[in-house]
Amino acid sequence: MSELLQRANEQRINGEYEQAQALYEQIVAEETDNAEAWWGLAHTVMNQGEFELAGEHFQQAIQLAPDHQRFIYDFAMLHTMLGQYEEARPLFEQVIRIDPVAAEAAEAKKQLSYY
Repeated sequence: MSELLQRANEQRINGEYEQAQALYEQIVAEETDNAEAWWGLAHTVMNQGEFELAGEHFQQAIQLAPDHQRFIYDFAMLHTMLGQYEEARPLFEQVIRIDPVAAEAAEAKKQLSYY
C-alpha cells in the first residue's frame, strides 16, 4: 500500500472526509486501476451523503476487483441503507458464492436473513 493511500485511509477512518476525498481523488487520477482507492473514495463520499456517487465508485472498485468480497458486500450495504433491497440481494448472494466460508459471506448470510 502506498503512503498516500495509507494516509487517505487513516483520514477516512478518523472522519476527515474532505481531506481523505482529496487524497483518494489524487490517487485514482494517477492510478485509475487502484481498486482500493476507488473503494475508499466510495466510503468517503457516502459518509458525506453523496450516495449516487458512492455507488459509482463502488462499481468502479468492483469492476477492477470483481471477486473482492468486501467491495461487493459494502456496495450491497449501500443499497440496503437506501432501502434498495432488490438491488442488494444479488450482491449479497454473489459475496457468498465467491467464498462461502469467509467472514464477508457470514455477514452477507446474516443480511439476507432479514429479507
